[in-house]
Amino acid sequence: MEKHRLRLLTLNAWGLKYIAKHRKARLRWIANQLASSDYDVVALQEVWVEEDWLYIDEQCRLEFPYRRLFRSGIVAGPGLAILLKIPINNSFLYRFPINGRPSAFFRGDWLVGKSIAITILEPLTPETPPIALLNSHMHAPYASLGDAAYSTHRACQAWDMAKLVKTLKQANYAVIQVGDLNSKPGLLPYKLFTIEGGLADSWEILKGDRNPLPEEIARMHPGDQILKAGVTCNSVFNTWHPHRKPHEACRLDYVLIDSQTLTPVLAAVRFTETLPPPISCSASDHFAFAVDLVVNKRDVTNHHDDHSSEELFSLYRETHEEISWYLRETIPFQANWRKYHFFISIILVIAIHVGITFASQRQAWSSVLLSLASTLIAVSAMSKHSISSDRKSISSDNTETRSVISSLALVKSKALNAFKCSKHINPEETKPRKYDEKSKDSYEAKAAYMATR
Repeated sequence: MEKHRLRLLTLNAWGLKYIAKHRKARLRWIANQLASSDYDVVALQEVWVEEDWLYIDEQCRLEFPYRRLFRSGIVAGPGLAILLKIPINNSFLYRFPINGRPSAFFRGDWLVGKSIAITILEPLTPETPPIALLNSHMHAPYASLGDAAYSTHRACQAWDMAKLVKTLKQANYAVIQVGDLNSKPGLLPYKLFTIEGGLADSWEILKGDRNPLPEEIARMHPGDQILKAGVTCNSVFNTWHPHRKPHEACRLDYVLIDSQTLTPVLAAVRFTETLPPPISCSASDHFAFAVDLVVNKRDVTNHHDDHSSEELFSLYRETHEEISWYLRETIPFQANWRKYHFFISIILVIAIHVGITFASQRQAWSSVLLSLASTLIAVSAMSKHSISSDRKSISSDNTETRSVISSLALVKSKALNAFKCSKHINPEETKPRKYDEKSKDSYEAKAAYMATR
């Protein structure tokens, strides 16, 4: 490691127990590769099996003296791990308050407790600021649109991360945010990272005008998608995605940086090779992303924000509309579905208990199966009906979401006022109006109204 230079790699290791194929062999190959690498910082996601982490920890202890697996959640934990050559000053885990639904237990996001692993590193030199490394794996999308897309959950998670980033930057840390963020460039979470959080995309800094647009990426050869567009997911060169269409290839794994203190000098997609025979598969369903960074001396007086009030105005409005859509469409649907499920389950449980009496007279063993079915239905009904963390997390009467919406209204109001001032709007027009939910301009009225409370 050079005096002011940092080599970093992030990888989603796909360590799902029982589900991910060749998990043990793949994770061991990854560990062996890292043990002989020259990276200074390695951030891993989806390390969910204790056996895998113990192997990684053992193999990499000489190359990386400082290591940690972050544990939390009901099952397995968030799967976040770090390997470091730089001493750790402090580390902690921030669990996302909004993270899927317990009723969608088969998807696992809620059970593992998606989080942000924050690690404060010692300064590389006395002249450079300490580094704050944020490693995260956000809620996965299970559809492109609608309820199963979980776009609102990721937007809320991105909002939380942006708040943490701003706090760390104001405390004069050099912030690096890495991980599988499950969000494509240009989508709302990405905008929250770059506009609200004030981070810069290391890949885009280096590529600049040469960074291809989505429609150009779709027309590229798969090899060029990796080399020129930084694609890390859904590449046909990945053996776990051989039948993906060219337009599905995307960049989901990022190294986002505070460009005032960090300068990227090299970026590339790594771990694109396959394991040796007889397995001959890709190391993960994602490729890794590596960046070389130069840590600059921080000017503590420089906290300049390059984003205009118009950009902030647009971002806050889009975020507000995303949350409002969820409250209006998804929450009522989920609430009704859980009610129907609960009452139908009660009817089935009663019917089964009646049926047990007759079944036991003909075949005794059938009553055991019916009792088991009754128990499973009852447990399912109770989990659907009584565990309502999704409603509590995102509904309008929840403290967390109310504070998010209030914050959105307040900061958006500031951006709106700045926008109006920049356009020389008559001051009389900026006076707060009575908030009317049904009015077409209710968003602006609510923002102005909230700012005066």
